[in-house]
Amino acid sequence: MSELRVYKTSPAVIFIVALMFVILIGGVVLAVGMDALSYVILPAVIGFLLLAGLFAMQITKVTISDDAISAQNLLGTKSLRWAEVVRASGRGYSIKLHNQDGDVTLSISPQLPGYEEIVEFIGAKRPQLFDPNQYSEMRRGIAPYIFMFLFVTLVLGVSLVFVYSTMDSPDASFAKYAPLLVFVAITLAFGGMVFSVPRSLTLEGNALNLSYLIGSKSLRADEITVVQLSYTQSRNGKHFFINLHLKDRRNIRLRGLGVGLPVAYLVLKNWHKLHTQGQSANPRPALNDVAPNWSDKSWK
Repeated sequence: MSELRVYKTSPAVIFIVALMFVILIGGVVLAVGMDALSYVILPAVIGFLLLAGLFAMQITKVTISDDAISAQNLLGTKSLRWAEVVRASGRGYSIKLHNQDGDVTLSISPQLPGYEEIVEFIGAKRPQLFDPNQYSEMRRGIAPYIFMFLFVTLVLGVSLVFVYSTMDSPDASFAKYAPLLVFVAITLAFGGMVFSVPRSLTLEGNALNLSYLIGSKSLRADEITVVQLSYTQSRNGKHFFINLHLKDRRNIRLRGLGVGLPVAYLVLKNWHKLHTQGQSANPRPALNDVAPNWSDKSWK
């Protein structure tokens, strides 16, 4: 990679959010009226400034070269040479890079266009930070399961009480309860997704052991074709997960493993390469290990 690679927040996103702020302000004015506007203008302005500040923090630009990586937002620019990056951390979908002294931390937003490429570059430039021996066990807490169990129980309980208390009414019919049944079905499906996610992942040699709330599963590295960082797109942005493509054409999705998802992905990628290609988990990567930035015409 000889040229700089730049990733920045899309101008369309900035325009849409700015338009939403204008609509929100107009809605407040219409709701309270011009006469009462003087009483709410100060708290409204403070609220709008806080929201604008939180959004402005997400407007970032990341620049990557052979020697360094930098992240820029409205508060300034932070840069680290690749040799200075000694630790990677993160929560959820985000990843942070730290130097030796801990006084410089680069935080990269997962909603940045090309975020997957940035993660690949980090893994390519500093593969030794994602040693499978260092992350031999990754575990998620029990809290998400407890929360989902209580939520599903509450929805089912309220639904049953509602049906029982109204089933003898003259207007009781399937059409009346259909929306409630759809909501319950969606809740159960979402709960099933949460409970189907592994609670822990353990790496033992060439074996990957997945432990669920009920049962466990073990996979050899040669049973996995590709370890991939994937995402689904929604109105709230990208939702990332690790996709294990198996040789029998099944897929296993992993998320919420107690460490940042990009960190877990790069660890699993190094583990898979180590045990399927007979290479060190810390090779000096070739250029074609990194996905091209198709918006950059100079790549071609």
